[in-house]
Amino acid sequence: MTSSRFAVAAALATVLATTGASAQNTPVPAAGCELHVWPSSPVRSSSNNYFVMRSIVDGAVQGRDGYAKLPENILTAEAQVRTLGELDLPALLQLPDHRVVFHEEALPSRTIRTTPTRLIPASPPCYAELVTDDVFYQQDAIDGRHLKAIFRFRQFDGGSDAPARSFGTFVQYRLTKFPPEAPEQLDAALEEFRLAYGEAAKEFGAALNKPAKGKKSKPKN
Repeated sequence: MTSSRFAVAAALATVLATTGASAQNTPVPAAGCELHVWPSSPVRSSSNNYFVMRSIVDGAVQGRDGYAKLPENILTAEAQVRTLGELDLPALLQLPDHRVVFHEEALPSRTIRTTPTRLIPASPPCYAELVTDDVFYQQDAIDGRHLKAIFRFRQFDGGSDAPARSFGTFVQYRLTKFPPEAPEQLDAALEEFRLAYGEAAKEFGAALNKPAKGKKSKPKN
């Protein structure tokens, strides 16, 4: 009986030691650092047709004359949050000490573009924002079909209301299945569009952390 008790105690000690070592090797976000993420409003559309003098923004979304009507609910706010949640955003944006906070509703574009200070006033001193301003389906007579997304990023340090870093740009990703040509192609087309949004977010992260012109990155050993 005594030997059995010693064996159990030894096994428990081994488990605790292993668990402790694993916890020490797991990065823990710094206290209070947060990355707030917002989706965009519903998908819009635009087209470039060099044989037509005038194109209508959202013509395909609204099914206007001369435009094939796009499916409903192409990329909802919920789908955007789910897609971004599948990515390692802190690693992508090089913010390893930030906890991600997702917002379920889009912000008005005017608020995004005209707010010089933090979008969340009562936020931690260590705080960053990633906002999807717009998502477009772009059809070009020559260049083909693309998802285009406008992302805006700001980082605030030390409790300041002025961003220490700010960057925004549009990213495009080529589409081959969207829009669907037949009802049975709908699911695959919508999934392609959703995944393209995730790829666009990855490209934005790469552009955000691209070395500035004139500065060479350190060679890898």
